[in-house]
Amino acid sequence: MIFEIQGVDFINKGGELMTHAVVQHFDSSEKKDIVAAHLRMGTFEQREKTSLYHLTWAYVEKFPQAGSLINNLSSFLPQKLRRSFKLITAKEVQAILDASGFTYGDQQGARMIEIMANRIKTRKKEGKKIILLPQAFGPFKSKRVREAFLEILENADLVFARDEISYQYLQEIQGLVKNCPPIKISPDFTNLVKGKVPEYFDKKLRRGCIVPNYRMVQRTTKEIKEKYISFLALCVKYLIKKEIEPFVLIHETKTDYELALQLQTQVGRSLEIIQEQSPLYIKGILGNSFIVIGSRFHSLVSTLSQAVPCLGTGWSHKYQMLFDDYNCSECLISPADPEEKVYNALDIIVEEPSRSDIINRLNVASQEQKKLTSEMWQEVEQFLQYK
Repeated sequence: MIFEIQGVDFINKGGELMTHAVVQHFDSSEKKDIVAAHLRMGTFEQREKTSLYHLTWAYVEKFPQAGSLINNLSSFLPQKLRRSFKLITAKEVQAILDASGFTYGDQQGARMIEIMANRIKTRKKEGKKIILLPQAFGPFKSKRVREAFLEILENADLVFARDEISYQYLQEIQGLVKNCPPIKISPDFTNLVKGKVPEYFDKKLRRGCIVPNYRMVQRTTKEIKEKYISFLALCVKYLIKKEIEPFVLIHETKTDYELALQLQTQVGRSLEIIQEQSPLYIKGILGNSFIVIGSRFHSLVSTLSQAVPCLGTGWSHKYQMLFDDYNCSECLISPADPEEKVYNALDIIVEEPSRSDIINRLNVASQEQKKLTSEMWQEVEQFLQYK
């Protein structure tokens, strides 16, 4: 079967990791499935490295005819020649896998949801199956957001919510759709992806990994915006005091780096800043850190699923649900919390016997979450009527 993956990119390493998760799943089967991405998703080299095929379609909202033109021209090439260059035409795609992560809700605004609704509606008319892989949804209080997403629901065939709150948001609006597709709950599916440790990273050292997220100063309250960098600096100074060497890991290729520089200034000393391009190496680094202090959702999934104790902070409901899934809700705090609470949370993660207790809980929860992800893929394959 030939799939198109959408809703991901190569800028956010979480999105890229979701791409790896999809490709790895279908590569592991003997069915010779193909996963393709459109031409505006990264470069040819980036798609090649991820084992993606190239969908000869470019989504250009200002010039929608561009996609059809490119696709029609490629259709004249013999299929054998197209396959030798890993080219896939839009007509050959049989199913759409939407791995948007957290696009459909009020916090993201209506514009992108309307664009995705038009894409999905077009693909549905072409007879393709539409599956929304596990992701966060809602809320849908905005009329434009709600109407655009209802159009997506009307054209979807199968929907997975990533957490209970997202599932509840979907339940609240599903009655507004005449033929609502099955809606199920399944965890983030990157937990099955195995990381790799780069040669330059010393696994033997006690290292504390800091993963900043610019959304913490973009989509939070004024109080959290003002305290976020100070909170990270407080954590870094704690690590130094405990003889745990801190470093910053960039999980998004643009704006997070600016936060790392601000953090260095506030700490008053240089910090190693790792800008790793491979999400597999990023997961490997997270899995071999002594402690992770993170705000990027997928950095936390990668950490928790490898049973590495971490302190998390976030800007939406998906963070609380994630820590609940891994049975360590006490490890999620707010940058606005008192210093004493931050220190106590860090002590629980660093000191024994509480550290070992957290690791044991994470190991148990990780196995359960991975089992649920495997069951999700089984449901997808059953829906697509694999023989």
